[in-house]
Formats: sequence, structure tokens, C-alpha cells
Amino acid sequence: MFLGVKTVKTVISLYLLTFVLLGTGKIYAADTDSPSQTGFLVVAADRGFVGNEEIRDAFASFAADHPAALVLVTDDRTRQTLKLALDHLYSQKINRIVVLPLFISTAEPHYQLVRTLITEENKIVPTVFAHPYGSSYFAVEALASQLRTMAAADHQHLLVVGYGAQEDKDRRAMYDDWKRIAKQAAQDIHFRSVNVLILPERKEDETPENYADKVKRQLSNTLASLKSVGKGVSSQVIPFALGPKHDHMMSLESRLQWFLPKNTALGRSGIEPQQLTMWMQREANRNLPLVAENIGVILFAHGADFHWNENLRTAVQPLTDRYKIEYAFSMADPFTIERALRKLEQRGAQTAIVVSAYATSHSFRQEISYLTGLDIENQQDSHDSNKGSGHGHHGQPDIPPARILTSLPVFWTGGYEDNPLFARALFDRVLALSRDPAKETVILTAHGARDDQQNEKWLRELESIARYMSNNGGQKFKAFKTGTWREDWPEKREPWVKKIRAMVTEADKQEGTAIVIPARTTGTGPEKRFLNGLRFELGEGFAPHPLFTQWVEEQIQQGIAQQKQQMIAN
Repeated sequence: MFLGVKTVKTVISLYLLTFVLLGTGKIYAADTDSPSQTGFLVVAADRGFVGNEEIRDAFASFAADHPAALVLVTDDRTRQTLKLALDHLYSQKINRIVVLPLFISTAEPHYQLVRTLITEENKIVPTVFAHPYGSSYFAVEALASQLRTMAAADHQHLLVVGYGAQEDKDRRAMYDDWKRIAKQAAQDIHFRSVNVLILPERKEDETPENYADKVKRQLSNTLASLKSVGKGVSSQVIPFALGPKHDHMMSLESRLQWFLPKNTALGRSGIEPQQLTMWMQREANRNLPLVAENIGVILFAHGADFHWNENLRTAVQPLTDRYKIEYAFSMADPFTIERALRKLEQRGAQTAIVVSAYATSHSFRQEISYLTGLDIENQQDSHDSNKGSGHGHHGQPDIPPARILTSLPVFWTGGYEDNPLFARALFDRVLALSRDPAKETVILTAHGARDDQQNEKWLRELESIARYMSNNGGQKFKAFKTGTWREDWPEKREPWVKKIRAMVTEADKQEGTAIVIPARTTGTGPEKRFLNGLRFELGEGFAPHPLFTQWVEEQIQQGIAQQKQQMIAN
């Protein structure tokens, strides 16, 4: 028997009730002494024995650290199970319940049922419903990780099979959520087409034979329609659902193998219990007030040799007593970013605020957004997902790597651009070199971009910094000028090297002096090489400087504000 069988539901419900009544700790976390706290109610559809055991295992790890209860949803009998779960949470002295829906779609009938029951039964403490698992980048990555293993994607149709509809209206609403996930998961894999089919639950009065015939017919019709689109184009079918799994022979995956036409390739579902635990922990972190000592920070910067890197470590040292700070000096290298996230997790951080110590706010933002799922979950980052980093190193990107699954909500801040603290710090560099301002021309230089529009934006920011200097103590200087080297692209670089050399040469006339200030994170750029043979004074970049330290803390505070806004929105 496949699914929806009354006797199976009864056994599962009785088993769950016994677990609740015994209070073994496998469903509920240990009591806590905290007088005021948030409790978590994890809700999921009944999947049968093995599927439910997977959810119990995932939940047990989560519940070890939180006051929590688990409810597996069947039918109206779930009301009694829910009452016991709520009573347990109340006994934990909670003042708020956050419901964590372990569902792909809020349109699933089991989710709609349990939400109604919670609203009816919980009249004691405020309740917040978190976003479902299917809204997270965890769900997208679980599917994408399986799709990346498929060969010859350009010559195949993809059919993602969901599960759980009871009526046509359920199926239509669920379809939209599955389609969104499927398109996001397949966006860089280039299937011929991406399609979704939502299979129904078996009704209690429906015979196994009739149900099997109905499912086979739906699958055959869908695959036939795909085949008609392109002659000789095969289809890849992959189940993606927290669907039935009574044992490994009576599961959604095994039944699909029986139902599919011969020679149809069937992929494997990729939702693992440990990923579900991490999702629960992340949703808890997203919905808990941010405790100061648990604020995690990743200082993200280009990186270079020991001295370059140590300048930044030295600059943020005063902040390490207040925040958990890790470093990710790279051009968005996935291993480096993951290392920093794992270290923050190990240190007990509750969130990860990525402070980008790059000159522009868009430098590598696309890459970090992809790796940490912001492109899926953050509307602004999803809009920016096709713009590129603007820094433009190393030519064409490869196929994106796997996303980094983390229990930490990630927030992006930084890019100093024309921030007044940056301008003031650079002006301090000018003043340290100045001897006779009336004869001195200040020339601000920067890395620059390959794209002409991005480079123009960079120049506008340099001009804004120059105006700030001129208006805040720089009135006595002869002139302020700006230029970008565009140093990584020879065809773009040469004209700018000539322009900046001409600026320095002009400044050196009539006993004048050129003061060249690299508008960089730290140290200098290629000034000595590109200006070889000319006379000039050379300053250094932003860090280490007390104003850089202040800037980093301001970015951290912006990240904290984002987390608070997210809690309010939830």
C-alpha cells in the first residue's frame, strides 16, 4: 500500500502520541531555566515509518539546543497530538512560539490543516509562522545538487515530480512553488526545458490499483507531451518532495520507478536529514533576538601577502572583544567563505554579517549572494544576480559551485565607495605627506573596472571623495584630481596610465608636488610601476586607521539592523 491508508495513519499517530506521553526527549528538548524565551514547533506531513524517522532524527539534533516540539500531520487526529506538543512548550515557560513548517509549499493540504489547528488550539502565547522549507535556498540547493550530476543536460527535458495534492486547487497552487524551485535549481544547468508534475495523495476510498493507474497515466501523458516538443530529446525525471517513505521499497522514489515508462531516467531525491537539521537551526537563528556576544562577522577583502592581510587584522583588533570575527580574504573563493562560516558556527555565532572591505558595494556581491543563498531569499540580491561583480577578475566564470549550506543567516554590508570615513582617512594620508599645500596637487587613484559604466561610477565616487577633501580642510591645496588604473585589462589600462602620468607631470612643474593617494583598502597599488621615472609622494590606503575600524563597526551595525528588520517582516 502506497499512501493515505487509514490503518497506517492510525499506527503512526498512536506511535507519535506514545512518544509525546513518555516524554523521552527524542521529541522535546530538555527544560531550560530561562524565564522568558522562544519555543519552536516543527510541523511536517506524515511520511510513514522511515520518512518520519528521518524527520525525528533531524529534529532530535535541533531540539537538543532549543525548547521545541515536533508534530507529524495526518488528519483531524493531529489536533490531540498538537495539544500535547503545545502543553510541553507551555511548560518550558515560553512567551512566544515560532512554527517551523517542514513543507515545500504552504499550499500543501497538510500544512493548511496544521496551520488551522494551531490557530484554533494555541490561545496562550503569540505565534509566528516562519517561511517553509521550500522558500529557503536549502530546498533549491537540495535539488540543484542532484541536477548537477546529470549528464547531457542540454539535450534533455527535466521533469521534477512533487507530491501531496488532494484536490485540483491544491495542485495548481503547489505547482507554482515547485516550478519556482525547479527553475532556480536548474538555472545554470541548461536543460532543454524545466517542467513540474504534482502527484496526488491516494484517497482513502481509492484502491491501490486505481491509484497506480492514475499516476501512471499522468506521468505517461506528461512525458509524451515533452517528447513531442523535440524529436530525439530524452527526459530526466527527478522526485523532489518530503513524500511517503514507509520503507525503502514503499517510497515515492521506488514507486516512481515502477510507474515510469521503460528507459526513462530517474534521478534521486536529495533532501538529507542533516540538511533539515541545519535548516531548523537557521530558521531558529533568524527568529531569535540577536544577542550581542553571538554576532558573527566575516571581514571579506581581496587579500595579498602577510603584511597586507595583517594590516586588516590589526585594524579590526579593537572589535574582537565585542564580536566574533573571522576573515575571508579572497575573490569570493567558496572554500574560504565556507571556512569562515564554519568557524563562526563552531564559535556559537547566531548570524554572519559579511563586511565587504572592497571599494565598491557590488564587488563580488553576486558571487557571495549565490554562495549563501541570498540570490534566492533576498529580493534585492535576486535583482542584482545578473549584474556581475564589477571587479572582473579572471575572465569568464565557470559553472557556479554548490551553495554553502549554513545554520547562520547571512547579511551583506560594506563597500566603502565614497563613505565620509574613507574620505577622511585618505585625507589624513594627504596631510601626513603635505609640506606646502598651495603647490601640491592631490591625485586619487583606484583600481577601476573593465566595464565602462562601472568605471565611470568608480570615477564619480573618487570625485566625490575629492570634493569632500576640498571642502573639509583642503581649500589650500592647489588641485584635486582623480583617475582609475583599470589595471587588469591592458586595452583599457594604457590610456589611463598616460592620463595619470600627465597629471603627475603637470603637478611637478614650477616646484609643484604631486601627492598620489591610492583609494584602496590598504597599502598601495601599481603606482610605483606605472609612474616609474616621475617625481611624486605616495600615500597609502584606508587601513590600518582608526576610521577604518569605525567604518567596520558601522557596517556591523547595519547588518544587525537588517536582521532586526527581517524579524519584523517575519
